[in-house]
Amino acid sequence: MKSEFGKGLIICLVKFAEHFERWDSTKKLYEEMRQKSPDPFFVKDVVEHYFNAAADHLYEIEVPPEWEGTKLGRKVKQLRDYGLRIGHSFNETTWTEKDVDKAHQMAREIALMIDRKIGLKPDIGNW
Repeated sequence: MKSEFGKGLIICLVKFAEHFERWDSTKKLYEEMRQKSPDPFFVKDVVEHYFNAAADHLYEIEVPPEWEGTKLGRKVKQLRDYGLRIGHSFNETTWTEKDVDKAHQMAREIALMIDRKIGLKPDIGNW
């Protein structure tokens, strides 16, 4: 069976990260909708909506067997669990923009850790 949202480590991380660029436009769209019909849970709704789409790419994220139990392996699983918990939350936790920033930072850390693990000297860059 073919994966719907991606399977692997790098491809899932990249597909999840592709959603980062849409955060501002998603937030803007929901702000416009909120202005038309005020909703006290606006921020929560936007964050959950964003993660509902982005976190789909974390369902089949994999950690290579040799990285299981390492800091990198644990960080990948932490990102997966965090993203899925926000995007498919059934509890009353209020998620905020800080949670979006935290997930983005976790993905960047994982990317840097992978580069270092394979012998590169990464630089996140300015843009």
